[in-house]
Order: sequence, then C-alpha cells, then structure tokens
Amino acid sequence: MERVATTAARGRRTFMSDTIRIGVAGLTHGHVGGLIASWEKVPNAKLVAVADNTPLMEHHGPKFQRRYQSWREMLDVEELDALVVTSNNLESSEIAVEALGKGIPCMVEKPMAASYADAQRMLEAWRKAQKPLMINWPLAWSPWLHELKRLLDQGLIGKVFHLRFRNGHHGPKEIGCDPWFVAWLYDEKLNGAGALADFCGYGAVLCRWYFGLPQSVYAVRDNYTKDYEVPDDHAIVVLRYPKLTCILEGTWATFGFDRSANPVVHGKEGTFGVYGNDVVLFRAGQEEVHHESPALSIDNPAEYFLRCMQTGHCPGGILHPEVAADACKIIDAAKESARAGKEVPLA
Repeated sequence: MERVATTAARGRRTFMSDTIRIGVAGLTHGHVGGLIASWEKVPNAKLVAVADNTPLMEHHGPKFQRRYQSWREMLDVEELDALVVTSNNLESSEIAVEALGKGIPCMVEKPMAASYADAQRMLEAWRKAQKPLMINWPLAWSPWLHELKRLLDQGLIGKVFHLRFRNGHHGPKEIGCDPWFVAWLYDEKLNGAGALADFCGYGAVLCRWYFGLPQSVYAVRDNYTKDYEVPDDHAIVVLRYPKLTCILEGTWATFGFDRSANPVVHGKEGTFGVYGNDVVLFRAGQEEVHHESPALSIDNPAEYFLRCMQTGHCPGGILHPEVAADACKIIDAAKESARAGKEVPLA
C-alpha cells in the first residue's frame, strides 16, 4: 500500500483547511468510542486507518478507510497527521514513543502509561520529536475543574490545607465494560494497578496541576469486595505537601455514592465543595455562595488537540504530558507505599 503523502509534505501542512488524516492505534481502551466520535465532529478530519486485533474491529472498523491487525504496520504504511492511542496502558506508551519518533502528533488516552518509567520514555520522545503530545483525561472537560482552580488561585479561601477527592464505580465488569477492556484493567502489568491506577490517577493528576508534586505518598489498597482476582478494587492515597494534605480515593467497589461535595477543598478562610457543575463557597456564619462553572471555550478533545497542532502550543492543565507523567510518578509511589506499608518520599 502506497503512502498517502511524503514526510516533507506533512511538514508544510497548516492543518487549517487541509484534510487531517487520523489514525487510531488500539480499540481495547473503553474510552475509544468517545474519542472517535470527537474526531467525527471535526469538519476536515478523516478517519483513515485503525489498528487492532480483537473483535472490536467489527464495531469500529467500518468508520475507517483502512484496517490493520498491527499498529506497527499501520505506522509504516500510512502517512498520518495525528494518532489516537487507545490500547492498554503498557502498550500505549510503546505506540506513542514509536509514533512520535515518526513525527506523528499523539493523543493518548489517560493515564499516559502503566509506570513512571514508561511515561519518562514518552516525554523523551516528545521532546525529541517536538510534536504535540496530549494525555486525554476525561476530567479535563469538566468545567468545574477549571473554575475551582481559578477560584483557588484567587485566594478566596486563604491558604489551602486539605483536599479530598473520590472517584470510581462498582467495577469494570459489573458496569458492563467489554471483555477486552476488562481483561487488561484487571492485569497489573498492563494497567499499572487496579482501581488505584484507574481512579486514584484522576486525583493524582488534579493535585499535581493544582499544587505540584507532593513531598511524599502513603497508600493502602486491596481487593475488598470481589470474589475474583483483581490487583485492587479500592485504594486510598494520602499526598503530603508542606502544610497541606490530599486524600484520594479510587474504587471499583462502591455501589452508589452519597450526595456530598466532591471534591472538597479546605482553606484557612473557607471551604469549597463541588456539586455537579457548581463550586460552592462555605464560610462560617455566612450564606453559601454558588459559582456556576462557565462552559469551556473548547470542550471537544479532538478540536482542542487540532488547535494545539495548528498553533504549536502545548496542551494545558492536566492534558500536559509533564503533568500526566508526574501523576504516574505519584501512582508508582502509592504502589510502593502499599507494598511496603510506609510513607514513600518523592523528593
């Protein structure tokens, strides 16, 4: 199969009016359908190639011009303008490193990698390629995330000393994830952990963006509720900063959640609680103040990534590869802490 265009031609492309040739590597990440749909909304994007060797190709394959069993073959044959990477967490890092080495911008579905070492390899490839790399956290498209950050930066509750954030559901298999997604989620090597990697990762990347890297990490994790083997189905992680702690909870074990605020941030002069899309300010002896989070100017991951390709700007916030890599570092420390039963320093 002949290449669609030369590498030199890609270098001259503006991505403003040209057709954007999109490839997808891997279909086993359960978020892949949403990312494919996001590119279908971009007027000049064309789904040209997909690579996967599971029966999931029967569902997603017809949306693409060409199909491959091997992502390596696809990268060798196709001339892509952008690659969506949605395999397991171990393989996704390998795919991204190779694609970046070929000069292809990459949108990698969260959490970036199964380990901090793999995340570092991705950063090295990104810096060498000087092509966009975005780690797509679905949380990034929640307006409250950005409104809470804005309000904290304004200092409305004074010096922050505590945050807690809870995330999860009652299990991938229990909520109906497809068996190919479930298979690698339940494999520590392919996922990085269990609920710890899946859902504490959201809290880790949020705290990294809000507060930077913590001084140390303490964690507990176990299989508390499943009658089958998983790396863990519930985990609690404590991040220690100077005069600040963050408690992250990730679960595959909880049937239903209460209606309390999530996340909650305490400062010396007040508290913020997030309820849906509202960030509510609480102060002793005063009426609560509701801040409705404004809509994002761009809320489509594909459109945002294309804008990065057009402008050369690096993805911001929790989409930034360095922020996501540090979240991997936090999760690695949490695994070590749970294994050793003690606090693990990050410095």
